[in-house]
Amino acid sequence: MGAFPIRIPKVSLAIHEATLLGHIVEEGGKVNEGDPLFRIETEKVETEVASPASGVVHWTAAVDETYPVGTQIGVIDTGD
Repeated sequence: MGAFPIRIPKVSLAIHEATLLGHIVEEGGKVNEGDPLFRIETEKVETEVASPASGVVHWTAAVDETYPVGTQIGVIDTGD
């Protein structure tokens, strides 16, 4: 099976970390590429992050925790 990593994105040049506010697609839920997947907060600005792939979502990071940009916070099982 293929697993596509879900990572904290770099939403601007000045941002080096973000707080994971919540999952839009819950553990074990199905998502399509481009659909909203999770929400982050950087310097009091909330951002919805789109899914990088289609498949089944598995989260590995805790909500309300702050992570450096690039940290893997879950995977999407693409079924490949």
